[in-house]
Amino acid sequence: MIGSKRYLLVSMEKCIPRRFYRNISNMPIDDEKSKCAKDKGNSQKSKKEANVNIKPQLKNYDSFSPDHKGDIKVCMIGGGESLMYAAVLLKQFRLIKRIHVVDTKDSLANAILDISHIDTSPRVKYFKRKHLKEALKEIDIIALMDETNANIDVSPAAQFEAASTYVSEMAEQMVQLSSESLVAVFTRPVTAILPMVSEIYKLAGWWDPDRIIGSTAHDRMRMEALTANLLDLNPAFLSVPMVGGADSNTIVPLLSCASPINRFNNAQQEMLLQSLRTADKEMANIEFKGPVLSDGAAAAKLILALVEGLSGYKNVISSAYVRSNILPGCRYFTSQLQFGPGGIQKNFGLPKMSAAEIVLVEQAIPSINEYIEMGSKTVHNNRHITLKTV
Repeated sequence: MIGSKRYLLVSMEKCIPRRFYRNISNMPIDDEKSKCAKDKGNSQKSKKEANVNIKPQLKNYDSFSPDHKGDIKVCMIGGGESLMYAAVLLKQFRLIKRIHVVDTKDSLANAILDISHIDTSPRVKYFKRKHLKEALKEIDIIALMDETNANIDVSPAAQFEAASTYVSEMAEQMVQLSSESLVAVFTRPVTAILPMVSEIYKLAGWWDPDRIIGSTAHDRMRMEALTANLLDLNPAFLSVPMVGGADSNTIVPLLSCASPINRFNNAQQEMLLQSLRTADKEMANIEFKGPVLSDGAAAAKLILALVEGLSGYKNVISSAYVRSNILPGCRYFTSQLQFGPGGIQKNFGLPKMSAAEIVLVEQAIPSINEYIEMGSKTVHNNRHITLKTV
């Protein structure tokens, strides 16, 4: 009996404080204190609700991306390792809803499955080459990448010969299955491949020059990194505009227009240009695989710029190789562009250049036109590619 009484007393002692605190808000107290306590409680509650609504438990690496989710769907086509690295980086950005990866060589299945397990917002889905039709459904941006790791130890003409069949097949299906998607061309050599893709779209009756964009992101990334290392600057805050073609032999970095520093002596300019144009050869001497890491990072950077433009972000500016009228004797040219919901929103053309840079552009034009002719002729010599039905 004594034990049961002690048990009742202990349970009552536990219950009294709970009941007391539970009902303390109903106790009669001074009106002003009551009002202050109520206001404070409401403000704390509203802050908690606001925090829950605005930022629901983001992971540390996900906080680098924009605060609101997007609805952009990206399809990446290719079989090289740079595609895999680009997919990893794009999966960090909440503006992208879905990433479809079309593996043209059936060699990336394990890697893409691994990437899909990263707990960030965009969903990654793997497709084999034969399922391209399903992969292109409701896609906003198509990234046409290299079918294999780029062979950087050969000439652009040899690269084009190796890639032309693959590009013809993919572009033909892209225009028939997802003709209104924005197209970003990364397949080397972009100087010749972009005109080829454009001609395929033109013959199919879906050509919009503002929605077919050739990448110069890798060369620009390299140039900004080289220049930043020379000046001991943070490359993230350095901008070097590019003009000319879309390969290291025809592209011209405009160091005279670089920001925030644009004063370089002749020796520095020659050294930086030489470093840019021989970077692939130096890598080929070390390792045959090529620049898959930086290539993937550069591809992700350009795709993200296109995503931001489609999402309505303002002042999204980058260099790219596109159909252009800024030089009468050159139908395709690299320049500074502003991206928007319709693709290319504005072409800034050629800025004021130094005398040395003008000479480099003039020297590049014959080679650019040669690559353009190479790409266009391949399409017109094989016109049956636009008559297939998928």
